Amino acid sequence: MYAVGAWLILQVAELTLEHLGFPYWAMRALIIAAIVGFPLIFVLAWSLQSGPRGFRFDLPLWRGLDPDRPRPQTKSDLVVLAALVLLLGTGIYGGIRLFYEELPGPGQIAASQDVSDQSIAVLMFENFSSGEESDYFGGGLAEEILNLLTGIPDLNVAARTSSFQFRGEAVDIRDVAKTLLVKYVLEGSVRHEEGRIRVTAQLIDGGNNFHVWSEVYERKLEGIFAIQEEIAKAVVDQLRIVMSIDTEEQLQRKPTDSIDAYVYYIQGRGRLRDSYDNDVMVAATQLFEQALESDPTFARAYGGICEAQLRLYASLKATSYFDAAVAACGEALKLDPALDTEVSVSMGELYRYRGWLEKAEETLTRAIVNSPASVGAIIALGEVYRADGRRDEAEAAFLSAVDLKRQDWRGHAALSTFYYETERYQESAAAAEIVVGLRPDSALAASGLGSSYWMLADYEKASASFRRSLELKPTRMGYTNMGLRMYYIGDFQGSEEMQLAALAFAPDDHRIWGRLAETYRFMPSKDGDAFDAYVRASELAEKNLAVNDSDWNTTGLLGIYYAHTDRSAEALAAGERAVDLSNGDSEALYYQALAVLRTGDADGALDALEEAVASDDRYRQFIETDPDLKALSDSPRYQALLPAVSTLVE
Repeated sequence: MYAVGAWLILQVAELTLEHLGFPYWAMRALIIAAIVGFPLIFVLAWSLQSGPRGFRFDLPLWRGLDPDRPRPQTKSDLVVLAALVLLLGTGIYGGIRLFYEELPGPGQIAASQDVSDQSIAVLMFENFSSGEESDYFGGGLAEEILNLLTGIPDLNVAARTSSFQFRGEAVDIRDVAKTLLVKYVLEGSVRHEEGRIRVTAQLIDGGNNFHVWSEVYERKLEGIFAIQEEIAKAVVDQLRIVMSIDTEEQLQRKPTDSIDAYVYYIQGRGRLRDSYDNDVMVAATQLFEQALESDPTFARAYGGICEAQLRLYASLKATSYFDAAVAACGEALKLDPALDTEVSVSMGELYRYRGWLEKAEETLTRAIVNSPASVGAIIALGEVYRADGRRDEAEAAFLSAVDLKRQDWRGHAALSTFYYETERYQESAAAAEIVVGLRPDSALAASGLGSSYWMLADYEKASASFRRSLELKPTRMGYTNMGLRMYYIGDFQGSEEMQLAALAFAPDDHRIWGRLAETYRFMPSKDGDAFDAYVRASELAEKNLAVNDSDWNTTGLLGIYYAHTDRSAEALAAGERAVDLSNGDSEALYYQALAVLRTGDADGALDALEEAVASDDRYRQFIETDPDLKALSDSPRYQALLPAVSTLVE
């Protein structure tokens, strides 16, 4: 009866606690209480009996206390009693320890994941000689090995920046393996003396810290890049025994006859796998362009440019990046009409950005059939499902990518974004923590984690993540997120500074112009600038919709821009269209409310806000802090939308 009752209570709590405003640990505490209570109830049920004298204890050590049921004491009674006391003590101790222990950090979360036997991280090779040349050689050698290994579809390889984060540190290989979710770690050293290079490479089992294989190479310094490639291939050759797969054909096959083009290409691909930070995408583009200088017919290099430019377009919203992506993918298609996997992924992404979802799905499905182990193709297909509103299929695709290569941060990042956009912010934060653990040097990863915490109303952690993002690397996203936080707490001067800093990185991003305009409206000296900023925002948003007119987020924001530039009819139409395109998403409803309020329809704005809150209760925190909505503060309907416990932050 206790087990069934506890199960029913936990089921009801799972559905209601979060919506009633209870903190995230309330469910955890309830589960612990149910677990701890079970041995207690078991002992009471066993020891109590009901008789003519009412409830009485019937413990074996208390023989003779009940004159109605005298019985002799046996050794088995003592054994049972001891077992029950041990069970009760263990349950209480475990519950207390579970309740008070800290939540796991990024590294601990990563370590809890399953690790594939076919996974490896390549550490920066240590320099045992003086001079920058040796430092460059050590880094280049490790990167070349990593790039060659990454080209093997069935092998899981930790990203370059993930593994190179341990450079210069005295670390335990077991900790490295746990942090990066890999089975094996390759490390080595470089020594340069009198025109010769001596390299030591060793493969270590990350589970037990045992050496699996090691080798020493000595070569002349002449032709340093040729030496680097020779050593890298020799190391890969030895690793084949550990990987238990036939890699010879894969390693020898090159999509171009130019060695230089191929080297630049794999370095560019390595950058694409490193992160989605804007400067990394620019560096990747430059490497692909260098590859094309050596071989203008290299289709994969054009595909790489296409993918990098699409990432820049998604981040900076300048249509020039999209135009560059279209041109590059067009060249790739001319040179390789059959489309290998990597070019197919680029084409599929281009179709998705266009809004041609059916064509994107067809292209990416074909790529996955040809290369089932392509994480990039699986993630891209999941993004198509998400854009098409097929949430279950999208989540399944992202989870499949994570399961395929758990140390690949891209799968976790896609899953975090998916959870964020489907209003599952706790799960989004958990996935983002793993991304930060795998990519601690990524400004974009830190900013994404901050966004998840923001939606959870954990403003302290959100601000810390945003600050960390800017410390790592000043970016458009880092500045504009910090500016948005300042806007909601009423620091309009600080918000203006942040948005202007963001604008320096992305002058054609309508979102920054819109947020800057919002800030100007609450600064008396900038009132005229607000109108001009809204006009600029609307012009840029219209350009983005020319690329994909089914983008509901841009459509909803455009409605706000129109409302503040005296285009009320167009504002209302854009708001309605955004809600329809998004199937009633809370954010689209919130945008609609702001546009409708600007036109003077307070009741219509409250209608939209009530719908938004009904879909996602967390929007109450924005209703409470949004300066625009203060105009509704006297309305009982507005008061009913405020959170039960104030979330205002200083």
